[in-house]
Amino acid sequence: MPLTPAQVKRFRDEGYLILGQLASPDRVIRLRAAYDECVEKLRREGKFKNTRVASNDKGEELGVYQIRAAHLLHPAFDELVRDKALLDMVEQIIGPNIRLCLMQGLYKPPHRGAAVTWHQDDQYFKVDIADAVVSCWFAIDEATIGNGCMWVLPRHHRELMPHVPTVDKQGYELATVDEATAVACELPPGHAMFHHGLTPHQSLPNTTDRPRRAVAMHFMSGSARPLGDNRMAEPAENMPVVRGTGVKW
Repeated sequence: MPLTPAQVKRFRDEGYLILGQLASPDRVIRLRAAYDECVEKLRREGKFKNTRVASNDKGEELGVYQIRAAHLLHPAFDELVRDKALLDMVEQIIGPNIRLCLMQGLYKPPHRGAAVTWHQDDQYFKVDIADAVVSCWFAIDEATIGNGCMWVLPRHHRELMPHVPTVDKQGYELATVDEATAVACELPPGHAMFHHGLTPHQSLPNTTDRPRRAVAMHFMSGSARPLGDNRMAEPAENMPVVRGTGVKW
């Protein structure tokens, strides 16, 4: 179903939008199986990387494990990133030419999934056109406050805010943040949300007995070009045009 005018307005006003169900229960089961296949393959190859390395008082490693370019690792993820219903909605936000900017599988193990601190995606995905980036966060498992769902700061998507390196030096986080208006975006399996490239967001640790598997699909206008070398250094196959055309860099 396409977005209603009211939904488009809410996204533009608030900087995020809860989409509801994007995949059937049967498709979620297939995506879970695909996810686990990718994890096992990457583990065998020594490529399943912790993107937020920390430890607790027991010396146990904490973190968020990432499947980069998941669309290249399994057909189920390639189908998801090219899903017509999803791209129809993305088109309503950023226009008819759509490039995949980054696709990530994000896994928080039970009790060991660490927090991802407040940040804006456009700190990484700087492009030369305003409002050119939208991200779709898709829940493969139920996403709750307890296991690390997304949190957003509504109406903070008008400018890029100052960032500083994270403690582990593997990313960036907002230099200062006022969490008074923060909203938790809990999602059932197969449901999704959009957020603007400038919407501040975070996720808390997984404190439950359940894993939290999710996919983040970051889309940018095919008419936009990156500023700086963050995306320019990415292999072309990681950033395909999934609808319409895209400018050459």
